[in-house]
Amino acid sequence: MSAREIQLKLELKKVQQLYSKMQADQQALQKQVKEFKTQAGNLSDVVEQVLPSVVSIYVMDWDTEEEISSGSGFFVSPDIIVTNYHVVEDIADQDYFYEEDEIEQVLVETHDGKLRLAEVVFTGNAEEDLALLLISDFTFDPNTGEQVDSPQEYPPLELSFDVKVGDRVIAVGNPLGQFASTVTQGIVSAIREPEEYEEGDDEDDVAEVKVLQTDAAINPGNSGGPLINMAGQVVGVNTWGWEDADNINLAIASEALDDFLAGFEETFEDNSQN
Repeated sequence: MSAREIQLKLELKKVQQLYSKMQADQQALQKQVKEFKTQAGNLSDVVEQVLPSVVSIYVMDWDTEEEISSGSGFFVSPDIIVTNYHVVEDIADQDYFYEEDEIEQVLVETHDGKLRLAEVVFTGNAEEDLALLLISDFTFDPNTGEQVDSPQEYPPLELSFDVKVGDRVIAVGNPLGQFASTVTQGIVSAIREPEEYEEGDDEDDVAEVKVLQTDAAINPGNSGGPLINMAGQVVGVNTWGWEDADNINLAIASEALDDFLAGFEETFEDNSQN
């Protein structure tokens, strides 16, 4: 099945299953935010501010329409989403820049209950562990499975480089690929440069960039979601949790993301000139 054929229609049953799941996620989220308001005061205001910019990502086998992997992401511009490279590594090469004849697409669930396609447009390598997606102007119709023109821009999140050990933070994402828009809270436990930690085996690899250590839970599926401060700004990209230790979770620092975005802009400009 070609990329253009994929853009036209998904099997109706699959679309309806995904929309049913999304509705359940929304109900669970509303309950969670209500509990936050009771337990944590203005934390709920920060969460509500950020959620419209956070998405769930589903990497699909388009021949079988089965899910390969899932993760999280957030908007850094009205139509560009950042996530972890390891979320899309099954379909996208390292150090990839968009080419029209090599389109790789994923499904994106936005906070407003829409299911859209997004194209992988830029990836780093395993050490950077970041990737960018371009969201489409079409949403799937749950009644027909077809895409309908529905252009919409989503609010991008602001990056912050002002972070200190002890700062309160909130991780937002799609843990285990089953609970969209889940939030956890904690503090920044440490700020670590690459030389401060060693690379482990395949299951314990850590991106070789500046990272924030936090006790806010980061589970499988949280990958690519934002770690935000109490002003609703992104201080990190949720990436990895240490399986053999409690409350040791890592997020790629926003400085590394800023450098990655600058690399994308430079690559885009170079390709435009050529």
